Amino acid sequence: MHDMHCPKCGSSEVAQRTVNDRLRATDPRGQTFEIAMQLPVWVCIVCKLCWQGQEALAAKEAAYQNALVQRSPTRTAA
Repeated sequence: MHDMHCPKCGSSEVAQRTVNDRLRATDPRGQTFEIAMQLPVWVCIVCKLCWQGQEALAAKEAAYQNALVQRSPTRTAA
């Protein structure tokens, strides 16, 4: 379990939630595209602040890498 505290009020009463999010990205060819993903975020039970931690950064990177594989011109349809 994480020893997480709210950056706004300092409370340790925080919970991790999953939210739907969208990210605009650019592939190596310079084409912009959008990625839909589920993103883990932290929520303070006391002051209701919602923020992203390292888990969200990892989820964004994984979604981006997966989207690049899906967009690859050498990928063949099954």
